[in-house]
Amino acid sequence: MADARILYLVPGPISRARGVEELERRRSLLQGWASTGTDVGIAENDDGPGSIESAYEEYVSVPGSMRLAASAERDGYDAIILGCFGDPGLDGFREILSIPMVGPCEASMHVAAQLGHSFGIVTVLDSVVEPLRKLARVAGLDSRLATVVSCDVPVLELHDDSYEPVLEACEQALAAGADALILGCMSMAFLGVAERLSDELGVPVLNPARVALKTAEFLTSCGLSHSKRAYPVPPKIAAGTVAVL
Repeated sequence: MADARILYLVPGPISRARGVEELERRRSLLQGWASTGTDVGIAENDDGPGSIESAYEEYVSVPGSMRLAASAERDGYDAIILGCFGDPGLDGFREILSIPMVGPCEASMHVAAQLGHSFGIVTVLDSVVEPLRKLARVAGLDSRLATVVSCDVPVLELHDDSYEPVLEACEQALAAGADALILGCMSMAFLGVAERLSDELGVPVLNPARVALKTAEFLTSCGLSHSKRAYPVPPKIAAGTVAVL
């Protein structure tokens, strides 16, 4: 039996756009990054948008993803990673779950704040810049956020040849004062460019998928989960008048 079972929950049907092979490729990469004894599963929300590049699409993704998350807890998963850098619905997930729910943006910002005085986020499009700034404020880390820069490449167009626009955006973030960088898109996280960028730029470049996985492993190994004082069970669910999804 695995020491920990962790689910990577993709909030949209990525296999519809990129094939089932891409879904398995991502699970395989996560499994390769995992510690011995960790079993990584993957699931996708068939009711979600094909990609998330706006607050609207984030909200659309949440109901189906919550159903999957509730089912995963019942199925015995020990932690869940939300597979979107915008952390859509994170507080709501934590209200209905007792197992750790890791948001890659939140986790990566906290780690980046330990690696430098200020950090920058490199993301896909200008439409997600302000939502990411908002997440930094919610996390209490806006004073450590130097900038958010888009590489102007849509999520579904991120491929192996996307290195140069991502590198250029990283250089802009460094010019704005960042001394640590975060790849601000989960599709970007699976390009395999974080280590190359770190070597080329001479600063830590965080892969949010890997950071989220290690955060989930850390929490489960320590027997920790989010505070129900901070994320109480919704009153109607607690009273038994409404079922969890």
